[in-house]
Amino acid sequence: MRKIEMISIVCAALFALCPFAAFAQQTLPADMHEIAVKSIDMVFREDFRGAEAEAQKLIRAYPDHPAGYFFMAAAADAWMLRHQSNRREAEFYRFCDQAIERAEKVLVGNPSDEWARFFLGGADGYKGTYEVRYERYITGFRFGWKGVSVFLKMASEGSKNPDIQFGIGTYDYWRSALMKLLWFMPGVEDKRAVGIEKLREVRRNGVYTKTPASMVLIDIYINENRFQDALTVADDMIRAYPRALVFQWGRAQALQGLKRHEDAVAAYRKIFTRCENDPNSNFYNLVQARMGMARNMAALGQNAEALEQLNAMNTYSLAKDIRKRLESVFSEANTLRRRVERAS
Repeated sequence: MRKIEMISIVCAALFALCPFAAFAQQTLPADMHEIAVKSIDMVFREDFRGAEAEAQKLIRAYPDHPAGYFFMAAAADAWMLRHQSNRREAEFYRFCDQAIERAEKVLVGNPSDEWARFFLGGADGYKGTYEVRYERYITGFRFGWKGVSVFLKMASEGSKNPDIQFGIGTYDYWRSALMKLLWFMPGVEDKRAVGIEKLREVRRNGVYTKTPASMVLIDIYINENRFQDALTVADDMIRAYPRALVFQWGRAQALQGLKRHEDAVAAYRKIFTRCENDPNSNFYNLVQARMGMARNMAALGQNAEALEQLNAMNTYSLAKDIRKRLESVFSEANTLRRRVERAS
């Protein structure tokens, strides 16, 4: 996605407050567990309505429990990430706040309730994830720390649940990696290698977090220029979830990093085709896909084809906020256009 998608999946990785982690008992109670697994699966199959329907089952069955509201927030956020849209922002925050409210009420009667603690921290962390996607870093870090501290506290109390290491591992990595970007933050110990190893272990042994850990690892590997590792994970996940655009973006980026430019063009073209007739499109994904094709076409010496993609990027009527998010992409496009025109 685009500059390793520093604002989209980096943010998901940054705070590691995924809705799919578990506690010492490994799973939710059996009936809740079954629904949660279905909702997670539907999210990665891009059946967002189905994922929401499952979450609504939890709300109807357990209206005073935070889980259903949290999974609703997760589905809304996944939809926004897929479409690179903030259209469901108010809904997302409402469900996060409802999860927090229910969790706080549970904790009044039982301060040690681990699931309530998790969903309380997770909802705050999800807010942080969302804020970082839109480069609101200070607010994002504030929410994110409130959430990830729950997982760190669990680890300090001796939890051996591998899913908790998903949260800690992603936080360890991205906190270290993003310090280079966030110049106003104090220096911290470099825990990138530690975080990667934790995520690799979760990908092998996690209960609910194997798929989210794969998503995070792809972006981390790309950030570390470990493109073959990223491609291996992306291909593996595409076999399981062929419609998941998040894995297709990762595959395209990895192929580009490996200088497999013909394959990268094909991968970006596949993404473009998926998004071209999307009724929810705000053109963000289309611009990014065309830019991806243009980069790799230019690398192949296909200058006329690259120029065609670059020119087409300017044909979309973009909302102000989308154009702002794409400023660096259009700047790169202008530079590439000048180079291609000189070479033609």
